[in-house]
Amino acid sequence: MAKIENVHLLEEVFGNFPSFHDAEVLRIVLNRESVGILPTLEALIYVFEMTSEIKDGKYVCKNHSLVTFQFREIDQLVLEGFNNQNALQGLSVTDISDHQLEWLKFEVGIDGIFGLDAHFKCRSISVLSIEPYSN
Repeated sequence: MAKIENVHLLEEVFGNFPSFHDAEVLRIVLNRESVGILPTLEALIYVFEMTSEIKDGKYVCKNHSLVTFQFREIDQLVLEGFNNQNALQGLSVTDISDHQLEWLKFEVGIDGIFGLDAHFKCRSISVLSIEPYSN
């Protein structure tokens, strides 16, 4: 995850790169404004950390945050099922720079439980922001 620009923003809140299990994608923006450059995908994701503490019969969650990712120069995008919830099984990032075309560096899986499911390759990834969130 060290190759993700500004990944330290996530690490400062969560201590590491979270799994994004049970996170929720709130917004996806596709942009192809730049002529001659592959498009970008921005994702706004609500993520939190589940603890082992139980209160009122439910696990206590902390670090409720809104994370904005930008995936630049995306290719081979498959995106389906976006709906009113978009709960995730997880978010995976695989470094493929050693065995792919020179300009593709990452393979990304936004694996849905309910709603959005997306997979693509991209040249770079950046954490644009992370903000506290209360829903």
